[in-house]
Amino acid sequence: MIKKHREKSNRMMIHEAGLRRLLPSHPQYQLIEQEYGKMKYGYKGEEALDYFLTFLPHDNYHILHGLRIEDPKGRYFQMDTLLITSTHCLIIDSKYVSGKLEFDELGCQLIRHKSDGDIERMADPLTQVARHRYQLSFWLEHHGFPSLPIASLVALTHNKSHLVKTSPSLMKKVTFLTNLPNRVSEINALHSTEVLNKKDINKLTKTLIKKHTPDSFNFLQTYNIKQEELIKGVICMNCGSNLMKKKRKYWTCKRCNTQSLSVHLYAIDDYKLLIASTIQNKDLKDFLLLSSASEAYNILVSLDLPSVGHKKGRTYSLVHLKTSLTP
Repeated sequence: MIKKHREKSNRMMIHEAGLRRLLPSHPQYQLIEQEYGKMKYGYKGEEALDYFLTFLPHDNYHILHGLRIEDPKGRYFQMDTLLITSTHCLIIDSKYVSGKLEFDELGCQLIRHKSDGDIERMADPLTQVARHRYQLSFWLEHHGFPSLPIASLVALTHNKSHLVKTSPSLMKKVTFLTNLPNRVSEINALHSTEVLNKKDINKLTKTLIKKHTPDSFNFLQTYNIKQEELIKGVICMNCGSNLMKKKRKYWTCKRCNTQSLSVHLYAIDDYKLLIASTIQNKDLKDFLLLSSASEAYNILVSLDLPSVGHKKGRTYSLVHLKTSLTP
């Protein structure tokens, strides 16, 4: 059963917001687009796991996706997918990479052989997942959980990837996506001693979810972008125009005539992702290009956000702003 569903990382959502709020002619736009492309393909590979995980050998797995936690030495690590059972844990790392792939276990690198004869050297996912296995074991010990066997797998999720120079030992660590259920079954068969009862498993999954920490990323600072360079206004989710204007209850797009009651929430979310997790009335008025401070005040009051201060100095927290609404 899925205990933590897969979702886009905070860093990925920040890059999406950045691409919405910058002109394509901006000097940093292409770099941001490239970085976002890497995240997008990585996420696509993670999503590809989901279908094949429905073929697990039994229903007793507790599944947590995209878990990012801090080990006892203050080092964060993120697991694409973690399976927990009464006998063992299994960390699955997905790699969405196409072409001829070679795992250089001695050199600790992944090599992609290109069609022109050139090669591309990448970070070794086997080394990474082994490190995550150690960190999770360290975390379990630190939090008083029983010593639980931890297995790991690297799943190749691109349908146009194939391996060269394989070995039986390598294929115990790496699998193609279509063979994932079989490999999970084989790993399951190796562990028969129950270490955790149902109460222990529930406590472990709840603790891991509680300790999950989304990654932080300062967009403006990282890409050396000034706040005034960001596009202001409410962007139409139908045509991409930022010419939406508020008329009474509705936001109306001048370009395609789309109307919405709640599309401004997406703009506020962009503000939270790119600028700050707190906002004042004047900030909202400026970012949404509202005609009056009273309009901004009415929006903030309607969101029922936690706040501190009084009158013009009141500051609202956007941390728990919910934007999963239909525009």
